[in-house]
Amino acid sequence: MRGASVVLVGLMMIASLVADVAAQPAKGEPVNIGVGYFPSWNGGWSGVVIKKKELWKKYLPAGSTVRWDVVLVGFPVFNGLLANKLQIGYLGDAPAMVATTKRETADLRIVSLHHWSPGNICAIVLVRPDAPDLKTPQEWLKWLNGKTYGVAGRASCGDRFTSFLETRQGVKFGEKLYLGPEVIKTQLQAGKIDAAQQFEPNVSQIVAQGIAKVAFTGATWNWLEGSALMMRKDFIDKNYEAAKGWVKADLEALRFIIENPREVAQMVAEELPGWTPPMVLTALNGKFPPHAAAGDVNEILGHPFDDKMQKYFKDAYAFWHEVKAVPSADIPDGALYGKLLDEAASELGIKLPIGVIRATGEVKGTQK
Repeated sequence: MRGASVVLVGLMMIASLVADVAAQPAKGEPVNIGVGYFPSWNGGWSGVVIKKKELWKKYLPAGSTVRWDVVLVGFPVFNGLLANKLQIGYLGDAPAMVATTKRETADLRIVSLHHWSPGNICAIVLVRPDAPDLKTPQEWLKWLNGKTYGVAGRASCGDRFTSFLETRQGVKFGEKLYLGPEVIKTQLQAGKIDAAQQFEPNVSQIVAQGIAKVAFTGATWNWLEGSALMMRKDFIDKNYEAAKGWVKADLEALRFIIENPREVAQMVAEELPGWTPPMVLTALNGKFPPHAAAGDVNEILGHPFDDKMQKYFKDAYAFWHEVKAVPSADIPDGALYGKLLDEAASELGIKLPIGVIRATGEVKGTQK
């Protein structure tokens, strides 16, 4: 028995030593980088954690500095990456894929699809509060015919889902309007649109304020959507160990989100005027109403670039080509740059995915 205890203690010491080595700052020259994210999107929240917990100091070369560009929507991050004002950025899957096709301006790579969801962070349909209380997504699809419908941005994750509703589910909107996420809120409030696609954490705020209610999500059709961690290829080439160090910091931040949801909600709310920590928390782990048929998985964090993800990207790029958002239906060579993720996870001793965010919290919209 005593021998077994000695072995156990020894193994724990070895594991601790491996973790300490993996968490040491990267070798090489210090880097001075710009990093952009938007906290009004769940996919930006590991950026919030890295910033507030200063995780980057654990993994970047000693003496490195980070300039943070915190914005309310994704396109300033998109443009900052193209202009080399930012070297690392957090973007929704749609603008991230479009960004990889802009190589005449900059070579941008998706190094991790760190948030992945079965349709429960972006493919969410809201309806005006006086809409009927229907019981299934199929009933809601019929109700949407002829209605004025808002989409949270052109060439967005919501645009792809809305196109799916039209082309695969036969919905014929009376009018389809491309609006910003904040405009969708005001248009629903003013009664100028009947329904809209919206993404979290906007959904939890809008529903909590009584401006709209959830109809359904993409989970009914096993929808896939996500958020990308992007880097400039010239930054990766020049500062490979620092780039890998950032991916390590992101993996640690993802684990922190899973293990400390309330603390993360507080952090995010501090960067989002108009959101309370309870609203943010329901955006992360809140339940959808039963009629939404959303299931119990809100997000999967730190998913590997496996065959399932490759198919997802293949289908998504084909869609973006169909709507003329990208020049080719094929994934650009090297756009999915999984080497950093694989090496970072291996060196940290982490098996991907990091974990699952399940709908174990309060019902969305009940927390103000």
